[in-house]
Amino acid sequence: MTSRNPEPSECQSMYLNSREGEVRDSTLKTHEYRLNHFVRWCDQNNVENLTNIDPIDIEQYKNWRRKDGDLSKSALKGQLDTLRVFMRYLGRLGIVDSELCESVPSVKMKRSDEVNNRKISEDNAQAILETLDRYHYATVEHVWFLLAWRTSARVGALRALDVDDYDPDNQFLYFRERDGTQLKNGPSGERPVALSDETCAILDDYLQHHRVTNTDQHGREPLFSSKQGRVHRNTMRRWCYTLTCPSFRGDECETEECNSQSDGKTSHKCDDSVSPHAIRRASITHFLRKDMPEKMVSDRADVSEDVLEKHYDKRSAEEKMEQRRAYLDNI
Repeated sequence: MTSRNPEPSECQSMYLNSREGEVRDSTLKTHEYRLNHFVRWCDQNNVENLTNIDPIDIEQYKNWRRKDGDLSKSALKGQLDTLRVFMRYLGRLGIVDSELCESVPSVKMKRSDEVNNRKISEDNAQAILETLDRYHYATVEHVWFLLAWRTSARVGALRALDVDDYDPDNQFLYFRERDGTQLKNGPSGERPVALSDETCAILDDYLQHHRVTNTDQHGREPLFSSKQGRVHRNTMRRWCYTLTCPSFRGDECETEECNSQSDGKTSHKCDDSVSPHAIRRASITHFLRKDMPEKMVSDRADVSEDVLEKHYDKRSAEEKMEQRRAYLDNI
């Protein structure tokens, strides 16, 4: 039987057990890792139970954790967001004051903070695709995210696609430069991009059942269409913010202002959602980690190898070393 004044480690175990089945295993492991530091702080400061913990203790922990882990602004935000949820849980059980969670400070992040390094994890991208496949199959949002992830294309290139740019027999898309829908690198950015059987099957179902039949102002049939014609870039960005919010894939969104799970209109306030360019960055890194040659990734994504290395390749030096190791047997 659990004590009425459980130790911090026991509170942590109770919390994690209560979240099983509510969030994905990866989220649960992240919360465990973050709370391990709070339990360690309690041990170092002789906090044997949490009954009398107060806002001053919370502030002292925040300052200690920031220095102890040499945390960036975004990393500290993640630690405190989890602590706030933890304290809310303990408050509901009466172990701590029910209002103590309000004392956990919220680190405000601007979208520009570390913007050049933002991307989503491969696990989260796969979870988004699984959610789309199960609950939003072959919708315009499904096809947009699928192509963004599997072609590594820029949002402007995806918007420029016409229905005729898709060759279902030979299974590829052709990105083309045209009036009104220019590619970033102009005609030199024109290229065919091969698609898998699965991607083509979803694209076929979208075209047959869900695409809005319409033309744009140039009389062309956009692949991503709406009642107004060709879908706007800002609409695609809004799709991206909504789909990458943790609540969409069944995880808990810890941004209090985010209401994307209810109306889909405020996901831009979610601190964990990302822009389309972050999807491109993550997609490129994904293909590099799958041992696709850099030249092939460069051609597919329409980015020079120098720019790819400098701005898009997020593999660590150790990852690159281990990938090179596979070639040593042939030397």
